Amino acid sequence: MPTDKVAHPWAIRSAVVAVSDLDRSVAFYQDLGPFDEIDREDAVAVLGGVSPASVAMILRETRDIHHARYGQQSLGLRSMTFNVGSLDELDRIESVLRGRDLFSSRQQVAGGVSELVRGRDPDNLPLVFAFYAQDGTIGPDYYRTVVSLAYSLDA
Repeated sequence: MPTDKVAHPWAIRSAVVAVSDLDRSVAFYQDLGPFDEIDREDAVAVLGGVSPASVAMILRETRDIHHARYGQQSLGLRSMTFNVGSLDELDRIESVLRGRDLFSSRQQVAGGVSELVRGRDPDNLPLVFAFYAQDGTIGPDYYRTVVSLAYSLDA
């Protein structure tokens, strides 16, 4: 009798982000989330937790004098979205972003199924922080908003 394998959910374990000032970016991400500095060598810092279940940020300082991302068609990481566990945490993140003048917007999505805070990191990388109501159902309205958001990230 054949048995179906249960699919394990995928999750992003780490992201490599090019930054123009490593010390500034390390301080920013440590203020923002659960990112301890795990290791640093030369122009690279690894932030996160040592558990394999933890997300890790790998920040690499660019040594180019221009420190620029080029156009909407550039390759590489375009934005990051983080799930946060509570509205209190979403409030805290909004406060950190506002304190650094990096806050963009806050909105409820699909009738309150999700609440999003949008901002940018010190190198202008778009960031989204999401809280999902436990009793909410994600439907087509939610995904329409996600598609709109994807098109607006570079604006």
